[in-house]
Amino acid sequence: MTFILKMRAAGMSVDNLRKYMQLVDAPGDNAQKQIALLKEQLIQMEEKRNNIQAAVELLHYKLDHYYDHVNLAEKELKRLDQQHDISKKIRNN
Repeated sequence: MTFILKMRAAGMSVDNLRKYMQLVDAPGDNAQKQIALLKEQLIQMEEKRNNIQAAVELLHYKLDHYYDHVNLAEKELKRLDQQHDISKKIRNN
């Protein structure tokens, strides 16, 4: 049971865990098939890790440059407000 919990904690799907356990219980040498399932799981987990790492890096970037972006956005909003005010004055004249 501990093995199953560890494999679930490692992200192995119930279907793949079931396949793995069937290979364990099946007669004959199924080591290569078991290894293939474990490698497949490892690839999936590395992809998830890479996606999470990319998200973490993006959040760090956003936090590190937050005020730069806010200042740029505020300047652009002020420019648009001024442009709008000028257009409004022209239309009213």
